[in-house]
Parts: sequence; C-alpha cells; structure tokens
Amino acid sequence: MPMAVSASWAPAEQVPMPRRYRVPRLWQLNLLWILLVFSVVAWRQGSLFTGGLDIVVVLKALLQSAVLCWAILLWMWSGARQPVGVRSFVLLGPVLALSVIGAMAEGNFMASAIIAIRVAMLAATVLFVMRIFPAHQVLLAMCVGLATVGIISSASGLALGGGGRLAGGIPPLSPNELALLSGIPALVLFHQSLRAHVRWWHVGMLVVLSAILLLSESRTALIAAACTAAGMLLMLRRVPMQTIVAALAALPLVFYLAFLTPVLQNLMAREDSASVMTLNSRTISWSVVLNLPNDSWQRWIGAGLSQKTIAVEGQYWDEQVFDSSWISLLAQTGIIGTFLVALWVLLTVFAALRSRRLRSLLFPLLAFVVIRSVMENGLVDAGALFLIFLVFALMLEPASSRAALDWEHAAPLQRKQPPDPPDPPDPPVAMGN
Repeated sequence: MPMAVSASWAPAEQVPMPRRYRVPRLWQLNLLWILLVFSVVAWRQGSLFTGGLDIVVVLKALLQSAVLCWAILLWMWSGARQPVGVRSFVLLGPVLALSVIGAMAEGNFMASAIIAIRVAMLAATVLFVMRIFPAHQVLLAMCVGLATVGIISSASGLALGGGGRLAGGIPPLSPNELALLSGIPALVLFHQSLRAHVRWWHVGMLVVLSAILLLSESRTALIAAACTAAGMLLMLRRVPMQTIVAALAALPLVFYLAFLTPVLQNLMAREDSASVMTLNSRTISWSVVLNLPNDSWQRWIGAGLSQKTIAVEGQYWDEQVFDSSWISLLAQTGIIGTFLVALWVLLTVFAALRSRRLRSLLFPLLAFVVIRSVMENGLVDAGALFLIFLVFALMLEPASSRAALDWEHAAPLQRKQPPDPPDPPDPPVAMGN
C-alpha cells in the first residue's frame, strides 16, 4: 500500500494574480486634451517650419511626446477598451508615406519627415485616448481643450490690446486660429442648447465663445458656422419650449448687433481686404499648383508636408502661401495623396449621414470642417483642424458608431457624473495548507 502524503507537505497551488487596473479619471482626459491642443497651436506667428531646431520646436516636441506617453500609460493602466475602427489609419498611413517619399525627391526630407512623424504621433495619441474613454467623452474633452486654449489666448490678446481683429496674446494665435478653437465647442453647445440639454453656465460659455468667433472677423469661419447652425436647426425634430423662450429673448440682442453696431460692416470691409491673403491672391498660388505638368513626380506624389508656399511670377511678391488644405495636399502629397484624403472625407461624411445617433451633431460639424478646409490649411497637418477631423472620423467608424451615444436624445452635458470608483483591492493570494 503506497504511503499517504501529508497535506501539509503538498506544494501550494499557484494562482495567477490578475492585473490591477486603474480607473481613468475625466480630469485626466480634459487635461490631456488641453495639453494636446496647446502643443499643436502656433507659439509664434509669421514663421514656417523648415527643419531647423530651436527652443520652440524642441519644447513643442517634448510636450507632444509627453502627452503621447501619458495616453499610452493610461491605456496600459486601464482595463476598459472601447471599439475603434482602423479605416482612418489605413487611409492616413499611405498619405504620410507619400509625403515623405516626395520630400526625399524634392530635397527637403528632414522637415517633411518631422511633420509626418508629428502627425503620426497625434493620430496615435487620439487612438489610445479613444480606446480608453467613450467617444462622447473624448469629443467633449476635445471641446474643453479647444475652448480653454482659445479663451486664454483671446483674453491675453485683449489685455495686450492692439485693436482691429481679435488676435491671441499667449499663445499668439491668429484670428483664424481663434475662430477654429472657439467655433467647434460653440457649435457643440449650440446643438445641445437647441434641445434644452444645457445648464445656465453652458449658455454663458456659448455666449463667450460666440463673441470670440465674431470678434475674430474670420469670414470663412463665420460662413461655415452659419451653415453648420442652419443644418442643426433643420435637423431638429422637436423644439422645446425653453429653446423658443431663449430664442425670443435673444432676438433684441441679435437685432442690435446686426443693425445698430458696425460689426457686419467691419466684417465685410475689414482693413486687410486688399492684402495678398484675399481670395483673388490665393487663386494665384492655386493655379500654379493645378498647372503642374502631368509627367512630373511632384504632380503625383507631391513634395512633402513642409511645402507650405510656392513661387509665383508676375506679382510684386515672390512666394504665396497656399491657404487651402486641398491645394496644399496637391502640392504636398500629389494627386494620389489628395485622392486618398478626399476618399477619407467622403466616407466620413456618408457615415455621418447614415448614423442615426450621430447625424444631427457630426454631419453639420463636418460641414464646418470641410468649408474651412477649402480656404484654410491644416486638414492633414500637425494642427488643431487635423485633430478635430480625426476625432469625428474615428467616431463614425463602423466599430465606433454602433456603440455611440444618441446625441439626438441624450444629454451628456446635464448628466451628473458618478464619483470615481476606488481602485479595486489587491486579490488575496492562495496559501497552502
């Protein structure tokens, strides 16, 4: 008979210890977006990146790298995984690759490669963030980041004075940049205000952001915002009584601004209306890009993302900034890259039309982005416009839209956030008898 082995001598059963996850906080998401927006806006005006290194370039690179590392750490520590599609990255990757190849042929490899790397880092940061947090929280946090940087810049610009169009102080943002940073969060608040899904401080913030947008005197942004607001009104299924009362109360103010102040007059005939930044001068650089020979490599693959200007002839200036995302894409990534970006935009717009939950919000906002992209740079660049469009595109990916919040009926701004749950305790370790 075999000898029985005492249980006290049996080896302890090795129980695998589950990983300890941390619950990501909303304040982390908001702060991350504030830093991310701050890292992509202009820290100085009147200069284009040509590949050189200075203190501003290094600091922006360090800040953007730190934000990316923070997003990766949050993704590693968090146990939540939100569905995110890959269509946007499949289309963005070849565009960045084409820009680098074209830059090598043009001879400005370093500058274009750095910009392409920065764009890829921004895309990776947004991807990790959207894998952790629900899409509606990411959108609202992006609006917090845009509004915070825009308000700080405009407030410091007002304090420093200068007159004319509202421009930023710290950071020194242009009026068009301020219009973008204030326009998107203002339109999101307008969408929720139409459905009476806001509180009084949201209405106050809407007034502040609308004032920044108006004082910027950015005609492109104001036209795009008007089209977006009209689209949101047309998609409104039911008008709450609170919205009707608020609209009637706001009519005297709108009438006063439109007819009893020189706001509209200054907007239509502002001081720089005869400068080289008007539509007539912009079309000069556009015609140069559109008339590139078909047998040139630059026509098909571009000259790199650092190609921001082009030489012009027959004018009293030698170079002209493109001032259009689509003309810039033709010069930077050629016909092939522009086709891929156009396909990306079209697929995103069609997805917005098909999405019952996101249509009323994202389709008008995409109209704002597309209209602005015709007259402003930045649709595929290390800037705020690229971040905005990328978030919209990822929200409308098939994997993401199926789990999206219904913006027609939900009220994410009114919803009280539950307190952050404590971290789960360490699991007990099994001991041998």
